[in-house]
Amino acid sequence: MIDLLSLAQQDMEALATANGFPKFRGKQLYEWCHKKEIFDYGAMTNLSRDFIAFLKANTVINRGELLTVTSSGKEDALKFLLRFDGALIETVLMRYHPKSGGERNTLCISTQAGCAMGCKFCATAKNGLSRNLTTGEIIDQVNFANAYLRQNNGESVSNVVYMGMGEPLANYDAVWKSIGILNDAKNIGMRRITVSTCGLVPAIDRLAEERSQLTLAVSLHSANDALRRQLMPIAKKYPLPQLMEALNRYMAMTKRRVTIEYALFDRVNDGEKDARELALLLKRQGFHVNLIPGNPVAETDLKTSSKQHIAAFAAVLKEHNIETSIRESRGQDVEGACGQLRAKYTNS
Repeated sequence: MIDLLSLAQQDMEALATANGFPKFRGKQLYEWCHKKEIFDYGAMTNLSRDFIAFLKANTVINRGELLTVTSSGKEDALKFLLRFDGALIETVLMRYHPKSGGERNTLCISTQAGCAMGCKFCATAKNGLSRNLTTGEIIDQVNFANAYLRQNNGESVSNVVYMGMGEPLANYDAVWKSIGILNDAKNIGMRRITVSTCGLVPAIDRLAEERSQLTLAVSLHSANDALRRQLMPIAKKYPLPQLMEALNRYMAMTKRRVTIEYALFDRVNDGEKDARELALLLKRQGFHVNLIPGNPVAETDLKTSSKQHIAAFAAVLKEHNIETSIRESRGQDVEGACGQLRAKYTNS
């Protein structure tokens, strides 16, 4: 059976015409599934009876199951636990209001059930990789968040960050297709979409070829290759010189600045020497550095850097004229902050 949520507009139009229906039926179906977020064939009022009969016999709208919603005390962060065909994943909605720097609803979405990258500071990696998510399963996370927002305040998701469970560029085809649907059907501008990667060089080059206006964020966490290999095993395959060459190619092709994500852990990668190594690595290359207080994860000895160490680290970068910001930590109280996502659920 064909899952309609995994189809773009051209796919639905091709499905219609290949089965003897007018092309515009595919466009109508696309609008119901992805723009209006209506998932009941019977409610798709402008579709013909014979087309609906065909859809019921040959397609499914493969929705996930919402298991729980956990909210922070101020409800500025909500974590959704979803089940897709047996796979448990988490997605986090962060609500920003004008006094906190602009009114927006940012959804941190997952692209895999689990992760194979093995980063030391990431809870998702502890259970390994179960499987890739489909395009429809990626999109449906936005559907669930939009339904929650509509019910509570009539808003919708305005920004999407591919920073949830999994390595987005390891599931490239499904991720890229989902980006196109979000941009077109959900009206989320490319510059409001961020894709994070731990540094898969061939996939970065492939993304550069798309010449998209989305934001690429790269998890670096150390400018020292030996330390980075300890924190991120992928660095053994793609060492820093190779990664930096790929990022420079990306910026040259897309004319878009790359964000460097740097999580700071106490007495691991947050010293003055670490900051100066990072400044030297990024000097005169136009990156933006996003410093993140490293979040505590069970089964590791990593501890969050102090505010003083983070401020001192930022000062060194700014001294070298590297644009730097310190990310506000959100979602810790629902274990939905950076590195903390790890689906755990049992029926009781």
